[in-house]
Order: sequence, then C-alpha cells, then structure tokens
Amino acid sequence: MNATALIRPTRSCVQRVGLTRRELLVRAAAGGGLMVGFSLPGVGESLAQTAATRYRLSTWIVIGNDESIVLQIPATEMGQGIMTGLAQVMADELRVAWNHVKVVHATVDAAHGGTNAGPWGRFTGGSLSTRLFAPGIRQAAANAREMLVAAAKSQGLSGALTASNGFISNGSKSLSYGTLASAAAKVVLPGNAALNQYPRSFVGKSVARVDIPAKVNGSARFGIDVFLPGMVFAAVKHCPTIGGTVGNIGSKPAGAMAMVPVSTQPGQQANGVAVVAATTWDAMRAARSLPVNWALPIDAASNDTAAIQARAVWLMNHATPVVAAQSANVSHLSQGLAAPNVAIDSSYSLPFLAHAAMEPLNCTVRYTPGSPGSCEIWAPTQAPDAVTGTARSLCPAGTVIKVTNTLVGGGFGRKFEQDFIHEAVQVGLATPGTAVKLTWPREEDFAHDQFRPMALSRIRAAVSASTGRISAWSHRIVTPSISAQRGADPGALDASAVDGAVELPYTMSPYRVEYIRHDTTIPVGYWRSVGMSINSFAVESAIDELAAAVGADPIQFRLDNLADQRMIDVLNALKLLSNWSTAPLPGRARGVAIAKGFGSWVGQVAEISDNGSSGAVIVHRVCTAIDVGTAINPDAIKGQIEGAVAQAMAATFWVRQTFVNGVPQVRNFNRYRPVRLQEMPQIDVRILQGGGVGGVGEPGVPCVAPAIANAYARLRGEAQRKRSLPFFPGTTLGGL
Repeated sequence: MNATALIRPTRSCVQRVGLTRRELLVRAAAGGGLMVGFSLPGVGESLAQTAATRYRLSTWIVIGNDESIVLQIPATEMGQGIMTGLAQVMADELRVAWNHVKVVHATVDAAHGGTNAGPWGRFTGGSLSTRLFAPGIRQAAANAREMLVAAAKSQGLSGALTASNGFISNGSKSLSYGTLASAAAKVVLPGNAALNQYPRSFVGKSVARVDIPAKVNGSARFGIDVFLPGMVFAAVKHCPTIGGTVGNIGSKPAGAMAMVPVSTQPGQQANGVAVVAATTWDAMRAARSLPVNWALPIDAASNDTAAIQARAVWLMNHATPVVAAQSANVSHLSQGLAAPNVAIDSSYSLPFLAHAAMEPLNCTVRYTPGSPGSCEIWAPTQAPDAVTGTARSLCPAGTVIKVTNTLVGGGFGRKFEQDFIHEAVQVGLATPGTAVKLTWPREEDFAHDQFRPMALSRIRAAVSASTGRISAWSHRIVTPSISAQRGADPGALDASAVDGAVELPYTMSPYRVEYIRHDTTIPVGYWRSVGMSINSFAVESAIDELAAAVGADPIQFRLDNLADQRMIDVLNALKLLSNWSTAPLPGRARGVAIAKGFGSWVGQVAEISDNGSSGAVIVHRVCTAIDVGTAINPDAIKGQIEGAVAQAMAATFWVRQTFVNGVPQVRNFNRYRPVRLQEMPQIDVRILQGGGVGGVGEPGVPCVAPAIANAYARLRGEAQRKRSLPFFPGTTLGGL
C-alpha cells in the first residue's frame, strides 16, 4: 500500500465546530464577529481586535453572525473533559444556549499563550487547567456580554436590558448575539465587566461532553490520526541501554527510504535511528531489523535495579539531607519519639513507573525550505508552546514555525516532554518538502520513557500514650530529582519530590521532612500526581501503623489528629459513604487514606478480600469523598476518579519498570499489566464543595495504594503489611 492510499480527510477535533481555526480567526479579524480575550500573568500582548478590552490574550471567545459561540481553549483535551468544563463556565457567564457552543484548541502562537507564560509557555498538567483558565474565561465572557449590551443600546434598544439565551432584550424586543456581533466588536469597555449573579444553568451540572460525539463517530483527530497528502512515515530505534549512543549504522533495510540518526535532547549525541518508509508498519519492521553498533555508557552497571535500590539505602543512612519542612520545636523531635510514647520506624519503597498511555508517542512534521522556510508540526502534546521552542532550536534561523496541538490519547505527564518532538523535527528536516509522521513503537515507548522516579522513604513517628495525638514525625525521602535532570540546581530542594510529604493536614509537632537526591541517571519525569503518588503511600501507611499501634480506629485516629476543617468534612463524608461504622462482609476488610493537594481535599476507602490460594487481592469497592471547591461538571469528576482508581490499582498490584545493566526490562503491556474490566471495583463518589476551584485529574491517584495497603494489613494482620509496591512484582497478563 502506498502513502497516498492512506490519506484521510482532515477534520476538526470536535465535530460540532464548523470552522477551521484559521477560518475562525480570519473571519473574526475581518469583522465577521466579536472576539474577546482574557489576561493571564506573563502572557503575550493581545491581537489588535482585543486591544479595545485592554487585556492581554490567552484564549478567545468568538461570536459569529451565524449565532455560533466558539471557545478556543488554552488547555489540551486529553480525555479529562476540559473542553466541556471551560465551555460551561463561558456559557453561564455569557448566557447562551448550550447547542450554540463550539470548542476548539486555541491556536499555538504568541497571542494565545506564547513563551512568556512560564518556562514552558502554555501547558496542561498539575490539575491546573480549570484553576488557571476558568477565572479568565469567565471574565472574558462577562466582558463580551456587556459589549453586546452596549451594542444593543447603539442599535436603539432602550430601557433595562438583560442577556439571556443568546439574546439581549428589553422585555418587548430582542436582538440576537449574532446580529449584534459586528457592532459589539467596536465597543470599548472602561474596565472589566461585573460578573453576573444569575442562577447557573451549566456550572454544577453534568452536561454532555463536547468531545465525545467526534470520538464515537471516528471524526476526532488525535496525533496518530494526522494524514497529509504525500506523507511518509518513520519509526525510531533507540540504544537498548540507557545512555547509549549510535556507533555504526548498518546497511539500509528492505523497505526503508531513509535512515536518520536522532537525539532526544538538544546538544546530545544521537542515541537512536529513525527509519523512513512508505507506511508506519514498513518503518517499524525496518527499524527492528536495522543493524546498529551502539556505544555503551561506562556507568551502565550502576543503572541496575538492585544497584539503584542499594544506593538508595546507602544514601538514606549516610547522605546529608536537605530540610524540606520542619516545626519551630524540631529540637524536641528525639524526645517526642522516646518512651512512654508509642513509636514506629518503617521504610517504604516504590519502583520506577512508565506512563503507558494508550496513544503511542507520535509527531508529524512538514519542513519546507525557503526564505523564510516553514516548519509545520501536528502533535498530541501537553505543552504546545514548548513544541514551538523545540522546533525553533533545530530549524534554520527565521523559519516560520506553526504548531497544531491535537487531541491526546492519554498523557499523564508523558506528552509534556519534548524528546519525541525533538526527534520528529530532526526527521522532518532530513525529508524537506515531505510531511513525515514519526511514531515510537510501543517497545520504545516503554523502554525510553521519562519514568516516575523510584523512591525510598523512612518514617519515624510516635503517638502520645496519654493523648492519642501524634507526638513526633520524621520523614526522610530518597528519590531522583526531576528538576535537577532538567537543569535546576542539583543541591536544591526538588519541590515535586516532597509533594504529599509537606503541608500535611495533620497536627503534628515536632516534625521534620528531609530530602536526599538519588543520583541515578535513569531519566525521570512527571507522572500523574507526581510526588503525591509516592509520598502519600508512605505517609498514609505510617498513619495507619500509628493507629494500629495504639489500637485506634483508623478514621477516628485521623479525625483526632486533623486541624484542617475541609479534610475533617471530607473524612466524615467518606465515613458515611463507605459504611465504615458497619462491619464488612466476612473475609473482607476496609482501609482508608487521605491527601491534600492540587487545590483539593480527598479521602478514599478501599474494601478488599483475597482468594487465599493464590494470594490475589480483590478490590470490591472504592469510595471517594473529594472537595474540589467548585464542581463544574460532576460527571466529569466521577469519570476522573474512576480512571485514577484503575491506573492506581495497577500501580499498587503489578506494574513497575526494572533495569539490568541499564537495559529496561519491561517493553510492552504483557509485563505491564493493566486492570481488566471484570476486576474494576464498584466506585462511589461523593463531591463536596468548599469554595474556590480545585484540581481533579491528579488527586484521585495518591490515596488508592495506601487505602488498599491499609485494608490488606487489617485483613491479614500488621505482620503482613505491604510496605513496598507493587504487591505482586513480575506479574504478567497471564498471571495473577
């Protein structure tokens, strides 16, 4: 099959959108509608059309004369429902009918984010999208509404005017937004419009997701779906050993059009070879058969799982830590740990994890030489502005860079990285005038990830024998530094490494939290919930061990040691939701864990049993109580919790990445076992709203592992408590 036979029509990423992004912007700039932007700190100056609002631009609301209301969102839709949630915020404030709302990704340029919005420009991660963009979108919608009201007055509509359902009305006569759009575009507001106080029609409701119809009918375009006329395809083969580089490349395999040495980072020697062919499958077959002599690093033996763990133990006992947090009376720590207080001293370990997103890494590039030349990129990315920067660092000076961010088929932090983009641009430069899509084979995706760091924690803590309160807390964490691998001071505190270990909701004094950087060269990156997925396991396991040591009920023990009222409310709601006060069925046990982070408060109870013979654990039910501040779309929140539980269950029971002399051992899902459909527990969610706006995508992960581990300890006894993850290392899809 030739390349032209694979061409598919290019469609909008959301079916309901009738305009392409370019058409949308051209139309608005030509006076065909009203375009309103909102301000974000550090974001580039607005386009001329929005200068009248005197705000800098980050995302656009476009009102067409055809009554269309188009929202360009600055976040990337990865299945989390951000397109819908931000549209709900806009629709409520603008007072429009839901069936008129259309949503697209914002164009990737200085006006819509640019490289001034932070070190990576616009990005999607950290459960920040709603928290970062919703306030600005709401204000932009309010400004647009008042501009429409002013336009209606200029059109002769008098009296008290109201905005409702896409019309400005005085009670006897109405003018539609589309009719007023051109006049409204000329209105200059003296300042921000007041936010409306109308009852909400959309925020707080489980409205239908705008991205689902296109995903169901197949018209949605993910990065892997990009097909262009005459394009070719490429696959990459990396050195099997972490840190290895290309030595000599053998003869070109059958079916290969070209071979391109590539590197994953700027200034790095080539550590892989991309093979270009007529189809993706031809490219992957050719890449597998390509003979390459690799130059191996001298420290390969140190990148061995056993050696990495042994080094972590040595660092724990001998290295000088960085203090992450401590109480004013930390000098009394030893006294608090001493008798007659009841103390524990426990260590917890977690492995490296791959991201394992369903959509493999891919990126399409079309480089056209010229004066100036152009480089067009289509990528499923969490950091589209960073993609622009990557291309600019590789292309000839003056090259016009155009980036289109597509829907993302699972990110979890992996598609924030630039390694696959860096390689794709190199391949594009080597095939000028022709579009080329680079796809990493699944084996390369697993073996050359930016892994969630391994970690070793030691917690020494005590409970006052007289009060039942935590009398001392010492937590030391040994883990690689994500920020140091990205150029930060290696001797400084990596905030992500201690996330979930500091600013705990508990009242504990004295306390100290310490961090030791593990100097492994295994590449590490941001994995869903980052440090909280590591530290919450240690913290909440230790809290349960303290409760067990004094014979206290785990939930009551937490309540007795909490000072955070929102967490107290969450835990009380969780207690009711999980029927905690009622004994579980015979052969079952329940465990609890709580965490505060990403602007939200969450607690989870897992109810489990085991089948005795094989030792496999069955999770029957997971109850979640979560305070997200303002719940914009309750159904989307529940969906995020359900997905988080599935991902976290796999990390609790089975999955890990291991290394032998620097060679990753897990290369596909056969040894990275997901949760099967029949293994999914009943999931119940109670949503609390305590004010503000919190994140949802990340907070559902951290409590799952400790809740299950705590249930397991209650089921099997403290002597069999699981302090290392996963429970069942080495499991395959044919095993437990």
